[in-house]
Amino acid sequence: IHPKFASNKYVPYDYADRAHRDLVVTKGKGFTKEKNKKKRGAYKGGYIDTVGVKGIKFDD
Repeated sequence: IHPKFASNKYVPYDYADRAHRDLVVTKGKGFTKEKNKKKRGAYKGGYIDTVGVKGIKFDD
């Protein structure tokens, strides 16, 4: 098993970490409302890594 898949723990990175902090405390309709507000608003989350690869290639 690939070490990255050995655990389902949360792995933070800049933008995801900020979204996680904001949304982890909300549930249900409140979560949907906050999520949609963030999707509508201007981006203020920090650096977006456009060259980093977060995908995994599987051997056939």
